[in-house]
Amino acid sequence: MFVKDHRTLDELKKLERKQTDAALAKRFRIIILAIQGWGANDIEMAVGLARRTVQLWVERYNEKGVDGLMDREGRGRSPALTPEQEQQVCERIDAGPLPEDKVCTLRGADIKNILENEFEVCRSLSTVYDLLHRLGYSCLQPRPKHYRSDPELQEKFKRELPGELSKVAKAHRGKRIRVYFQDEARFGQQGSVTRVWAPKGSRPRVVRQTEYEYVWVIGAVCPQTGRAEGLLSPRLNVDVINTFLSEFSERLPEDEHAVMIWDGAGFHTGKKLVVPANVTLIVLPPYSPELNPIENLWHYLKSHYWSNRTYANYEALEQAAMLAWREAVLDEDLMKTVCAADHVIQTRN
Repeated sequence: MFVKDHRTLDELKKLERKQTDAALAKRFRIIILAIQGWGANDIEMAVGLARRTVQLWVERYNEKGVDGLMDREGRGRSPALTPEQEQQVCERIDAGPLPEDKVCTLRGADIKNILENEFEVCRSLSTVYDLLHRLGYSCLQPRPKHYRSDPELQEKFKRELPGELSKVAKAHRGKRIRVYFQDEARFGQQGSVTRVWAPKGSRPRVVRQTEYEYVWVIGAVCPQTGRAEGLLSPRLNVDVINTFLSEFSERLPEDEHAVMIWDGAGFHTGKKLVVPANVTLIVLPPYSPELNPIENLWHYLKSHYWSNRTYANYEALEQAAMLAWREAVLDEDLMKTVCAADHVIQTRN
C-alpha cells in the first residue's frame, strides 16, 4: 500500500506508544504496518478491522497526515447519517448478509463494519446498537420459513379468507361462526433448550435429553375467544384426527359453527377423514406455518414449560403436557395474545 512520508516510521511508533485511546493507537498501527510493506488483507487480519476500513485510514493519512487519523468533529465522529442513508442502512440490514460479509447473520460488529465500509461512518459498537434501536431494530429469534413457500399464494389466501368465511356464514344461518386454528406438535425426550438469566460472559449449562419417547399434542385454538381444545396421543394418523374432530364437535356450543383452518397434511385430507356437520375445514397454502398462529402456542409451551428438563417415560411426558395445557392453554386471555391472528376477520351471523 502506498503511504506518503508525512512522518518517519520511528516518529509514528513513538506516537503509537503515547496513545491512551485504543482506537487511535490502532490507526497508527495500520499506517506503520502499511509503511513496512504489509498489504490491506494482512493488516485487516492483524488489527481486526475490515479491509475497506484499513484502506480508508491510509487514505486519510495520505490526505492529511496525522490529523487525518484524529477523530473528526471534536471526538472524531464522522458526519451523521442523513435520513436517506438511514433508509439505505435499513434496506441493507433487511436484505441480510451478502457473500462479501462472509457471515450467515449480521451481528452488531458486522453492521459497524458496513457503516464504515459502505457509508464511511465510524461509530463505536455501543453507538451502533443505539442506532439500531432508534431505527426500530431488535435482536430477535427468527421463525423458520420453508424454502418452497409461495408468498403470492399466501397473500391470495389472506385476501380470499374473509369471503370464504362469509360463504360459511350464509350456509349456516342462525349460527355464530368461530374460527379455530389447528395443528399438532410432537413433544418428547429429544429435548430443547431455552434462554436463561446468567452472569455476563458465562456459558450456562442446562440439561438436554436425547432419548426417543414422545407424545403428540393435538390442539385447536380460537384467537377471538381464546377457547382451546386438545388431545394427547402416542401416535398420529387419520383415526386419531377423527377422534379429535369428534370430541371437538361435541364440545361446541349448540349455537356455534366452527371453521377449522389447518395445513394439508395427509391425515387432514385422507378419504377416511370424517368431518362433523358443525365443522367446516379450510386448508392453508402449502408450506405456510406462518399463517397458522397456533404455531406460536407450541413455541410458547416449549419456552415456558417443556425445555431444560428430562422426562423418564411416556407417562412423564403426558403429565408435563397436561400441566402446561392447564396452566397456559386454558387461560383464554393468554391464548388471545399468543394465538392472535390479524389476518382473520370474524364473520358473525
